[in-house]
Amino acid sequence: MDIILNYEPQDDFEVSDKAYMIHAYELFKEKLYFRQEFFHFTASGIVFNQTKTKVLLIYHKIYDSWGWMGGHMDGEIDFNYVALKEIKEESGLKNVQFIFKEPVSIEILPVWMHHKNGGVISSHQHFNVSFAFVADENEPLEVNSLETKGVKWVDISDIDKVVREVDMLPIYHKIINRVLK
Repeated sequence: MDIILNYEPQDDFEVSDKAYMIHAYELFKEKLYFRQEFFHFTASGIVFNQTKTKVLLIYHKIYDSWGWMGGHMDGEIDFNYVALKEIKEESGLKNVQFIFKEPVSIEILPVWMHHKNGGVISSHQHFNVSFAFVADENEPLEVNSLETKGVKWVDISDIDKVVREVDMLPIYHKIINRVLK
């Protein structure tokens, strides 16, 4: 929880989201590190190539869109560890480095009802901590066919053309702009 407590919000939404996350933690404590039906912690990341002209995206089966990588904490309390683990699992990359050890963004994300692994998942919220990574765009990629339909490098200028989740675009742009500053 220290990573959220120590995070310096950079806009009004992050101020609000941080306060909401802290309040939820005061009420639910470590339960938020597990998949609760209403809300829970997650960690995500955007991977940049070495020249920071491209980002690595996966094609999410659930959202039917290209997007970032990330996942549930599933009992783990180290957001950095989970973000890095998810990047490697979902892309096949072996050599990935943090651009910053601290988060580049925090956000509360709505997750709409959907089907997964033959079951029904009701709408809920992800209390997400986001990181920025860098990797060699020539390193081989592997599709994680359990969760995705593809993985590819996308020019930053083309991100609006491939992402169908319009609600995610402001978050992607926010992170990209913070990394490029």
